[in-house]
Amino acid sequence: MLRKMKNKILSLVLAILFLSSLASALNIDSVSVKPEEIKPGEKISLELVIENNLDSDVEDVSISLDLKDIPFAPYLTSNQVSYEGIKEGKEKEARFNLIAFSDAESGTYKIPVKISYILDLKEIEKEGVVSLIINAKPELEVFAEDAILIKGQSSELIIRIVNSGLGDVKLLSLELETVRGMRILDNKKVYIGDIDSDDFDSVEFKLKVDENAPSIISLPIKLNYKDFQNNNIEENKNLELRIYTKEQAINLGLVKKSNTLVIVIGIIILIILFLVYRAIRKKLKKKRLGQEV
Repeated sequence: MLRKMKNKILSLVLAILFLSSLASALNIDSVSVKPEEIKPGEKISLELVIENNLDSDVEDVSISLDLKDIPFAPYLTSNQVSYEGIKEGKEKEARFNLIAFSDAESGTYKIPVKISYILDLKEIEKEGVVSLIINAKPELEVFAEDAILIKGQSSELIIRIVNSGLGDVKLLSLELETVRGMRILDNKKVYIGDIDSDDFDSVEFKLKVDENAPSIISLPIKLNYKDFQNNNIEENKNLELRIYTKEQAINLGLVKKSNTLVIVIGIIILIILFLVYRAIRKKLKKKRLGQEV
């Protein structure tokens, strides 16, 4: 029984010593990134605070970043910082100037950090990881595709949504707001889906323009979507729409003038002429037969 208790105490002491050895090392105490969310092509400052919590001084300290397969590169500096040493209980700041690639995609990127130093004539290496966030924001624009809106008539409005930003859009929906002078004849809200960077999509609405509508209507549009971090984003846009009278649309050549009335009148005139011709012909025929008798 006494032996078992001694073994347990010995195991506990060894575990404490093992954990203490893990805690005693040259560590990354803190990380500072400016700006915290990085745009593609943007320059950043990365600062690592290296703390010596060993019981001895260390020499030939080197901190390096492994940027392989990461969309970052050193900017006017190296990817390595060196010091002659760090005294016991002291810390040093390792500063790196980086630039994100201009075509970098949104995401969280883990950068391996390698720390090497000499302790008691023995070279020791340690690895850690810091994370940098690239937030390539989308830029959504809305356009009306060849919309010819005439007062007093029903029309189709096709809205094109263009993503001219560097970030993708997920789960996009578009909603038309109520506006004076125009009525939406179908659903005001339409689900579109994803729109990648440098891409577009279109959605169609049926509407009726009032007779007394103004010549210019500013149509409010609400866009809802998620970014790469699944944050809900809401944007409000305004689409300027030109409204025409029927006469204006005809004069500008936007719509063809209807010839239906002219055609109907022409057909009626032809029918009348035909009936007159038949009557005259019949009369002349009777007269000729009477002369022959």
